[in-house]
Amino acid sequence: MKKLLLLLSLIIFACQSPTKISEKEVMNSFNSFFEVLDNDLDNFESMVTEDFFIFENSRRYSKEEFIEFVKTFDIVSSKRSFEDVVIDTDVNSAHISLKHFGEFIVNTPTGKTKLEFEWLESTYAVKIDNKLKFKFYFSEAIKTNTTNLELETTE
Repeated sequence: MKKLLLLLSLIIFACQSPTKISEKEVMNSFNSFFEVLDNDLDNFESMVTEDFFIFENSRRYSKEEFIEFVKTFDIVSSKRSFEDVVIDTDVNSAHISLKHFGEFIVNTPTGKTKLEFEWLESTYAVKIDNKLKFKFYFSEAIKTNTTNLELETTE
């Protein structure tokens, strides 16, 4: 009887299909990706796979090259928003496509500058050790605007 119960339990658990990754989990990971990118670049590697790469500015960057590229900007503030987000998932991975809007205030040799971007983007994440990590990111700027901001002076 014990063997029959054990066999029946094994069959029941073996026939259960794994759960797909939820859209909420995907968006939590996605938002964390940009939180780390904007505020904690030293932990960027914890968000991506060992072989992560990004295609941005019409060029392919490795993880290390991308970190160095981002460090070249003296960012004072950043605002991001996302539209037309489409998420596809299975049990081990997620794909996201979207429009991404960003506004950044950066320090430059000529003073503060506002950079505004609209990107079309796509990213692929895989589940590793029960955490979504980004494996690939594609970003193409479709609109850009640069405004030199006048520094206020007091007399």
